[in-house]
Amino acid sequence: MPDPFEALRAPLEPVDPDPVFAGRLRSQVELVLSRSKEVTLTDQTRQAATSVAEEEFRHGDVGYVSLWVPDEDRARRFFSAVLGWPEEGHRSVQWGGVEHGIAGGVELGTLFLCFGVDDVASAVERVRAGGGEAGATNPEPWGPTAMCTDNQGLRFALYELPATGRGRRLPPNGERHGDVSYITMEVIDSGLARSFYASVLGWRFEPGRVEDGWGPVDVAPMMGMHGGQPQMVVVPMYRIDDINSGVERVRRAGGTATDPEQLPYGWSSVCEDDQGTRFYLGEH
Repeated sequence: MPDPFEALRAPLEPVDPDPVFAGRLRSQVELVLSRSKEVTLTDQTRQAATSVAEEEFRHGDVGYVSLWVPDEDRARRFFSAVLGWPEEGHRSVQWGGVEHGIAGGVELGTLFLCFGVDDVASAVERVRAGGGEAGATNPEPWGPTAMCTDNQGLRFALYELPATGRGRRLPPNGERHGDVSYITMEVIDSGLARSFYASVLGWRFEPGRVEDGWGPVDVAPMMGMHGGQPQMVVVPMYRIDDINSGVERVRRAGGTATDPEQLPYGWSSVCEDDQGTRFYLGEH
């Protein structure tokens, strides 16, 4: 008897994997295979599953971010309602991911990035040699820090990592509701940006899923770069437990959110807060 559901079956069609995901997976596999050949396959499999969690913070990783907005108090109320962040008290929050602050007084909302480097003095020299600007290096409790501007006007900071005891490396996509799970750098000229950050931070890039899109390989949290944009701005994605309820909370709080869209990495919504600052929600 013929199968009545045969007509509903579609042939298997191979698809190209997301290049950023593929690059990260390849790096993890290479890390495992580079270890002693005496370990068993079972041991290697276990190590591959835990290697990211056991790694220490690296040169070029993002150690701190701050959401720069027009009105800080208003932003705190909004993201408290959407993500459950504390509305008052300490100026930053840290769950399973990168430490996150909020600061007001800017016209265009953006995510300010602070990168860890092995040697802040030499990194500052590379900033200047690459066409950027760097201020004086100041001692801070977390390490010597310099405020910088890249070769297209985007502000960021560098801080020096300790030689040892750098702490656990951040999860690629956060761990909990409210964590930063992805960062997109929207740049005017991606060629200039890639050359600059490759020199300053040692980043390597692979092509992304969109035109003039690029993914820095093995940077934590995961990042992307999108060229051809009218202005320099950094847009965060926040991890959310339930994309539908997250979209509803954004809208109730006075922001805007697109209907959830399923992408290779999960569900996503493009959002703006009640001051026009763009961000994404992602259910992974």
